[in-house]
Amino acid sequence: MGLFDIFKKKSQDSPQQQSEIIPNQPELQFVSLFFEHKPTIDKKQILKELKSRFKVVNSAEEDSSFTFFFPEYMIEMGDASIPAQGAIIQIDQKPNLERFEKAFQQSWHWDNSKIAMESCNFEINLTDLMSRTLPHQARLEYFQKFICAVVRATNPTVIYFRNSDKLLEPTDFLEACDSEQSSFLHGIMNIRLFNVSNDETLMDTVGLHAFGIPDFECRFKGYNPGEVAGALQNLAYYVFETGDNIQSNSTVQGLGKNPIWKTRYAYSKVEPSRLIVEVIPN
Repeated sequence: MGLFDIFKKKSQDSPQQQSEIIPNQPELQFVSLFFEHKPTIDKKQILKELKSRFKVVNSAEEDSSFTFFFPEYMIEMGDASIPAQGAIIQIDQKPNLERFEKAFQQSWHWDNSKIAMESCNFEINLTDLMSRTLPHQARLEYFQKFICAVVRATNPTVIYFRNSDKLLEPTDFLEACDSEQSSFLHGIMNIRLFNVSNDETLMDTVGLHAFGIPDFECRFKGYNPGEVAGALQNLAYYVFETGDNIQSNSTVQGLGKNPIWKTRYAYSKVEPSRLIVEVIPN
């Protein structure tokens, strides 16, 4: 049995059970950039970076307008079509570190995230506009290119992905995006770990829900957390890239001596509240 047999087996849920499942709805993509010193938002430099990643980029002529249009990614709205957009919003207040306490606790990938944030005094926000109906792959693709361009042009100290509650070092993010085998979920998905008891652990992904996709959750004991994280990551990448639907009451290949693990739809045990696929070890 292969890792992704889960996508081939028909659901055993009754029609009534399936109708009761409320899917995740796409949410705005929202990313914050933090700086030690007040950043210079040079529109010409941003456009230069954007044009190295997009065939066509449009923007209002006013230098004060920081909304950009990407005609390669068109959204159908009734009788009209409009391009996907990305916007830069400047914030005129010092970041409140209390809002990142949970993110600090789950920054296994960056030990110095809190130290870096403590040095920051300025913030700008990036968001996508008019793009929720795009296929999730295209939606992430264009917005990630937008983020990379703005990061290159402004040189922030910290990147924060709101939907995954994840803090990233800018060079780490750019390397993940620009590598030949792009880790395209590196920013928009976090894998979190929670100690449930002395010998039991809960691990989940967070961030896929913002694209209308179920996240994954696994409660386990006796397994290596790093290996469980790898299994959840593999599932997440497969689902996001292929768009295959996961069926409840099926199986995936897990870990250990009895590696056939069951799956079922559920609602998350940890905030944010969302539909998840629970992966159940034997």
